[in-house]
Amino acid sequence: MIYYRLAVQDNETSKWIWKSTVLTSLVAVLHLLRIYSPIPPERIRVFSSTRIEGLAEMLNRENDGLESGSLTAGEFLRERRLSVQDVSASNSLEKLVQRSIAVAVDSSARNNYPVSNDAGTGSTSLLDQRRLRIELGTGGDHDMPYQFALPTPTPQLLAWIRLMGKVQAGEVQL
Repeated sequence: MIYYRLAVQDNETSKWIWKSTVLTSLVAVLHLLRIYSPIPPERIRVFSSTRIEGLAEMLNRENDGLESGSLTAGEFLRERRLSVQDVSASNSLEKLVQRSIAVAVDSSARNNYPVSNDAGTGSTSLLDQRRLRIELGTGGDHDMPYQFALPTPTPQLLAWIRLMGKVQAGEVQL
């Protein structure tokens, strides 16, 4: 799952401050961009990460003048081949999202924009950087030892008990 958050540049401090809560829907991001369309797109940044904690890290990096991986609203819309007018004039944000997802999937296979890697191991494409975040991030239980537990449905439980009896009697070798 990808988490999004919007930030706006403060006029007085030039720091980026959150203008949204954590969003999980591209429809919600586009809806907020439509609401904030009077603000110049270069003063709005869209942060996206596979981890909620990653959003705060990205904001801190952006405020420190480092590469954060976030995009201005204009870049975010251009990457999806949309414009503020498309978002403002749209009656159906869902159709826009479907179109933008199709464009993003189509273009991500062809794009090789170099982006600096957090680990400092050179440059990788945005797609490779996201893949690495998923692969190196917290995963499932693949590193936990497997512990067998008997099934709870009665027919399966009886089958296991019969099999265990045959193994103990020496009728079946495992």
